[in-house]
Amino acid sequence: MKHLLKIAFTFLAATLFTAATAQSTGAFLKFDLDGKHISVPANELGTYNNFVSGDEGQKTNNEHAFYTNSSGKQAYKLDIMIHTPAHANPVVGKLPFVGTIYKTKDPAPAVYLYMEHTVGAERNTYCSTTNSTGYFEITKVAAGWVEGKFEINIAKQFEDQPVLHITNGSFRFKIDKEM
Repeated sequence: MKHLLKIAFTFLAATLFTAATAQSTGAFLKFDLDGKHISVPANELGTYNNFVSGDEGQKTNNEHAFYTNSSGKQAYKLDIMIHTPAHANPVVGKLPFVGTIYKTKDPAPAVYLYMEHTVGAERNTYCSTTNSTGYFEITKVAAGWVEGKFEINIAKQFEDQPVLHITNGSFRFKIDKEM
């Protein structure tokens, strides 16, 4: 009986430790870019939740941004902007890609991706459009955190070529309070 009690307490402790560890994994952003794996450290990631009052050209929405800090050492900086209806948080499901300006006719919710690639003094920018191919899916929203996965063929901003192939993307970020 004594050994059975020890086993039960050991199992309970292991279960609690695993649960606590799973809740404290923090923010992450990982993806493959043309065969190269990129993992952005949590200390180089940021978030905000901004309410945007629309007008005749831009839809009223909340912008839930998850971005790579410009002060980081990453050659590739990927920003994710999830647009939700006003005063709403992201929800589980697949989201369509939209362009830089979130137009009144664009779907809600939707997502915009922006990639900056810096080599020395040269900087190239890439962004999603409504015609971007791939997918973006929010797989879990719990305890104030959003998790998901994505793949996209993202074109150079203001041009159709070249296209970067981002695959095996995954992310996790904390939902900020609305500004």
